[in-house]
Amino acid sequence: MRRSRGAARSKSGFTLIELLVVIAIIGVLVALIMPAVQSAREAANRAKCQNNLKQLGLAGQEYHDTFLSLPSGWFCNESQWDASSGCTGGDCNCLPWSSQPYMWNGLTSGLLLKLEQTNLWNEINFNLPPTAFDNTTSARRTIEAFVCPSNRKATAVSSGASTTVKLGPSDYRGNSAADGNLACNDAATLPTNPLDLSTSPCTAFDNGVTYKNSMVSMADITDGTTSTMFIGEVIYPKNYWSDAPSSCVRTLLSRTINKPVTVGTTNYWTYWASKHPGMVNFARCDGSVGTVTSQINKLVLMKLMTRAGGESISSDEIK
Repeated sequence: MRRSRGAARSKSGFTLIELLVVIAIIGVLVALIMPAVQSAREAANRAKCQNNLKQLGLAGQEYHDTFLSLPSGWFCNESQWDASSGCTGGDCNCLPWSSQPYMWNGLTSGLLLKLEQTNLWNEINFNLPPTAFDNTTSARRTIEAFVCPSNRKATAVSSGASTTVKLGPSDYRGNSAADGNLACNDAATLPTNPLDLSTSPCTAFDNGVTYKNSMVSMADITDGTTSTMFIGEVIYPKNYWSDAPSSCVRTLLSRTINKPVTVGTTNYWTYWASKHPGMVNFARCDGSVGTVTSQINKLVLMKLMTRAGGESISSDEIK
């Protein structure tokens, strides 16, 4: 009788083949479910990113109500130039197409006042660089509204300064200009581009809404606030809410979105990008939020960035 009970127990267990079959079925189910889980997670991240931009767009509106202009891209003491002697006064690095890490990001730091970050604003000594000792505690803070969850975790990143400190990240930049390049020589301009500004001075670097020492009012946006970008997504890994090089997309040489970035170069100044598949979110100057896809017409993207180019844009073009 004892043998028969033992035999019965052995027959009730799993065989190796049965166990492998169960594991294979579980693997198939996981493979089927994971894309749906990832898709749901990305949808939630995209909604959070759009909500961030909504906050930033409305903060821009409130800033304008207070100061009668949108925030500047960055502030610097205007340089003075002589044809024969070069820079003769002011900050010789204060140029339309260039800014330095010791300059403050006027856009995102300016929006702190309207993002319930008044205490942080009051902590900052704007007479010193973001990486100065007195500012490192403040500048390393992570502001949730400046971080897209699809791009990175909300942690500070190294500044790359000579004395490396951690600075609070940002995944958003302002709209500085739709055309021009970093050498004021737009040889790469498309033949059909109506916005060709190929000669000096570099006026193309200020046809957006937030740039060097800008004070753009809603009245200056004659193309319409619903048709003009205010702030949008970027994915450069060394992008901070505090320093000036992280303030704006300053040209649009690539005239596309989601172009691969090369760390250590300035090509991150020239395009919008995100980790959302095939699309980039942005806030308009009226505070509303929109999306452009990788299929958007290059000239339409340029029209979205100019504030007074005289262009009209239909809703069908923004896709």
